[in-house]
Amino acid sequence: MNLQDQLLPVKEKLQKAIELELATIPPYLTALFSIRPGTNAMAASIIRSVVMEEMLHLLLAGNLLSAVGGSVKLGKNNIPVYPVQMEFQGKQFKNRQFDIHLAAFSEDTISVFLQIELPDGWGVPQLEFDKITVPGFTIGEFYRGIKDDLAHLCNTYGEQNVFTGKKEHQVSEEYFWRGGGTPIIIANLATAAAAIDLIIEQGEGTTEPIAVKAFSFAATDEVPHYFRFNEIYHGRLYSQQDDPHLPPTGAVIDIDYQAVFPIKTSCKSSDLRQFPELDYLNNLFNNNYATMLSQLEEGFNGNPAAFYTAILNGMHKLSPLAYNLVQLPIPGDPKGRHAAPSFEWHRDV
Repeated sequence: MNLQDQLLPVKEKLQKAIELELATIPPYLTALFSIRPGTNAMAASIIRSVVMEEMLHLLLAGNLLSAVGGSVKLGKNNIPVYPVQMEFQGKQFKNRQFDIHLAAFSEDTISVFLQIELPDGWGVPQLEFDKITVPGFTIGEFYRGIKDDLAHLCNTYGEQNVFTGKKEHQVSEEYFWRGGGTPIIIANLATAAAAIDLIIEQGEGTTEPIAVKAFSFAATDEVPHYFRFNEIYHGRLYSQQDDPHLPPTGAVIDIDYQAVFPIKTSCKSSDLRQFPELDYLNNLFNNNYATMLSQLEEGFNGNPAAFYTAILNGMHKLSPLAYNLVQLPIPGDPKGRHAAPSFEWHRDV
């Protein structure tokens, strides 16, 4: 089997990684959009900071795929349809699976976010709930597998033969917002490993399985994703002396799960079609969402300036539309639920 044949499964894993990173962003944003203005300020800040870093992880996974000669796909067939089932296949359980919904900010929603960001080696009760299958018990294990694959190919064929993608097709710091971390241009195994390690460390807090390394709880933006969501779940920030394996003991966070708009969980376009105002706003949101994804794809495949346009313009257009939607009740809904953006592919508005 030649190098290109052996690179194919690595490229497939990296495309899966891109789709995996993308799959987390709409649920996190939906929880954020559902919070009533002026409430849950710290929780909103934490969720927003995680979203920014997930965008960086999407960028890094895209750069990795470009570096090994692959093409990033972010079209209609590459985006999740919610609820999406995330299934982990690893060593500790045959399956660790759960549904990811587009849901309002709540204790249950945060518990699912904790499942998504679970550190490697931390056992949790299994939750039973289009499917995303992750070949690892955790996202960290999945990425470590990619790093091992790349190291094996480099040792066998040489780095110069593995990393043949055009550097100009990667997205640099010049085209990424100032927040969430710094993009890495992938040129060799060392830079590939650095990108993967950054994704893992920001998500679960360590590049090593089983035990979480000591890291600073001095500032919220230095705390990995799992522990940021754990702060919300327990209603307390971590103190600098806290043990990562125990609940946080620092300052109390004001958490009010009642101060949210009662949005319909995993709202679909079909749920809003008979209501012209809601249908228009949701279609406009989805049109901008699809346009943003198309720009991100273009940015990864030869025009990195399009990535910056997608972030600067696309995200800024989505937020006000989403906030308008979540404040509007669905007429006649027996539970009094509100509309919510459906994050579906739509290009007709």
